[in-house]
Amino acid sequence: MNRKILYSALVIFCAVFTAFIFYNGSHKSNFPELKPRQGALANAPEWATTQANVNKLIRELEAKPDDARSLLMLSKEFMQEGRITGDYSYYNKAALDLIGRVLAKDGRNFEAICLKSMVFLSQHRFAEGKEVATEALRVNPYNSFVYGLLCDANVELGNYDEAVKMADKMVAIRPDIRSYSRVSYVRELFGDMPGAIDAIQMAISAGYPGQEDTEWARMVLAHLYENTNQWEKAKEQYQVALKERPDYPFALAGMGRIAQYQKNYPAAIQYVEKARNIMSDVAFMEQLTELYRLNKQPKEAEESARITLSALLADNITAQKNKDQGHYSDMELANLYLQQNEPGKALEHARTEHQRRQQNIDASETLAWALYRNGQAAEALPYAETALRTGSQHPERLVKMGVVLSANGKNTEGKELINKGLSLKPYMDETLTNIAQPFIGQ
Repeated sequence: MNRKILYSALVIFCAVFTAFIFYNGSHKSNFPELKPRQGALANAPEWATTQANVNKLIRELEAKPDDARSLLMLSKEFMQEGRITGDYSYYNKAALDLIGRVLAKDGRNFEAICLKSMVFLSQHRFAEGKEVATEALRVNPYNSFVYGLLCDANVELGNYDEAVKMADKMVAIRPDIRSYSRVSYVRELFGDMPGAIDAIQMAISAGYPGQEDTEWARMVLAHLYENTNQWEKAKEQYQVALKERPDYPFALAGMGRIAQYQKNYPAAIQYVEKARNIMSDVAFMEQLTELYRLNKQPKEAEESARITLSALLADNITAQKNKDQGHYSDMELANLYLQQNEPGKALEHARTEHQRRQQNIDASETLAWALYRNGQAAEALPYAETALRTGSQHPERLVKMGVVLSANGKNTEGKELINKGLSLKPYMDETLTNIAQPFIGQ
């Protein structure tokens, strides 16, 4: 063969081989990569589209590394992937890296500032999230999304009246699934359960069946039904979600709760184990720990608790060392230690969480309950009063805070709260109802 022809053929072969290597993953990208999904998540309807979108964006960024539009679109893909898979630590860090590249070039990029705030809120960096969202508001006060971020941040910090204003502005600018969801939540916080149900039904109607955000809104509706003594309606919503989005882990966990209410613990365990195997979410592990205990499986309960605690502690330590990774987990740790009957450790984490957001009713409830469980009922009282200040009708909150009030001599008010909580959710955790029972007869 002619040497020139041989050389040309070699050049073409090398080019083709290089392209093959590049597009089959051996090329080391300068950008974060999409992790492969496992199990049922790999069969989710949006997975092929997600892979195609991410691969396309990375190719575009290899050609134009500073393209703000592609950087932000890729960060959004990663944030959504974290939400779907539960791998928040990896994907939040990846998104922040991409967002940081944009802000390094243009510190007033509105979308980048909003996404940064969104990641901070996901990491439980609520004060920082609010600060960044406020910065976005100064750049563009006419966008609905920024008001949603400010609603979320104010809710988490306990600024509930301000959260209502932000939700109202959001829905006035753009009534859609995101704004109706915020309206529903603030109504729930103020004890308007029928109004909360109406708003979340509007959110579901505004979404596309089967999409993750639509089915998540359906989960909210089901939870509202669970907390208003309507578990049959809750079950219907979980079944619809599983039809629209097969193996949706939050719907599987919901079916597990329904089975638990019916004291069918083996069936509940099957549902929640399946959810856990699809998505690594701490809530599923906590639910499983309780179900193993109820089903007289102490070894499994102990192992589930150990794994969950290890994961939460590792996430918390990571966040303390590098806030861009992990997230603050003190609330979850406090509640899990209470579940494991380790009130001393629970109190330590409850105090840390409360210090971050002293007016938040969830943080106040957790601290009040941890103090009560440590035999410090008098110290728990002011936190219980803060936890009740919005008129929230969350059944477990009513029962716990009713116990704290009763333990401080406020028997009439405490008994009323306990009875109201039990009427809203007569199938709630037996451990809690047993603690509350002696105060009902006073």
